[in-house]
Amino acid sequence: MKFAPILKASALVFSAIILTGCNAPHSEEAQTGDDRPNAVPLPVHTVTLTASNEPVKLQGIATVLNPDALLQLDADIRSATVAASFSHGQLERFKASTMLSRQTLENAARQEGMDASQLKLLLTRLQQSWGDKAPFVTAEARQTLMADIADGKRAVLRLDFPDMAADEPENVRVVPLRGGPETKVDVLWAAPSGNLAMPGVSFFGLINAGPGLRAGDRARVIADSPERLSGAVIPNAALVVYGGKSWCYVETGPKKYERKLVSLEAPVDDGFFVKSGFDPGTRVVVKGASVLLAREATPGGLDDDDDAEPQAPAPAAAPAGTAKSAAPAVAQSHTSPTGDPD
Repeated sequence: MKFAPILKASALVFSAIILTGCNAPHSEEAQTGDDRPNAVPLPVHTVTLTASNEPVKLQGIATVLNPDALLQLDADIRSATVAASFSHGQLERFKASTMLSRQTLENAARQEGMDASQLKLLLTRLQQSWGDKAPFVTAEARQTLMADIADGKRAVLRLDFPDMAADEPENVRVVPLRGGPETKVDVLWAAPSGNLAMPGVSFFGLINAGPGLRAGDRARVIADSPERLSGAVIPNAALVVYGGKSWCYVETGPKKYERKLVSLEAPVDDGFFVKSGFDPGTRVVVKGASVLLAREATPGGLDDDDDAEPQAPAPAAAPAGTAKSAAPAVAQSHTSPTGDPD
């Protein structure tokens, strides 16, 4: 038949196609991750925790003080200084004279003592009210500072830190409650008394006056703790929220992860400082933590070809005859990584 040669040629072409397909390399999807030299990585990335040497952030409240009492005290000290100086000079002149009576000399000595005592009382009040390390304790510094304070160029602050036990904070800045840029506290010294309304440690400070930092205004204080506690910093990208608490996943073995609770009591620039529970060298998940949490919280959520095996804390044993039930939970990432992980 005339169709026989056509059918025979078609059969030869079909056989050639089949043989060519059998000799072709396997596709990337058909190979397992272990057989491929350039396997696609899992959607989980970790970083290694290092020992923290960053200061813990402190927060407090600042109050811009009314300078009237300080200015009045400075004026009284100036007047008392002039009076004491005059009385002392007059007494010395009377002593050098041989024409004055004994009573006149005794009156001059008594007046010199009274003026000196009044000046000493005012200087003591200045130290007790503002501290013996106040920058305006000395007469020379007080003359310049009082002029700037009276002109509104400088402002005096009271800084209260409720979570600080001792020492002096570092890198202290204030931010007006109504909003605005940070202002650095360039002079800081310990207050001689605390704040009854806010237990903790109090300081006085000087800043350049500006909007929102006038007498009577309040501001938020941001500072660094002088303490350097041993511990580690959990990156923001490692945090996930579950059950109203913050967690992160720790790598416990090859492709095995365990969820651990993270304390948010000590925020730092790049995350949260923890004193215990996370040793330096521990690897934490910074990408894919929310995926691990979702698979952990949803029974059967792990695919057959999934290599990641998150390990959750073991649940309490259920009473005999009671069926275990697990309600699906929504995993939400606390934050996302801002850069390529290590």
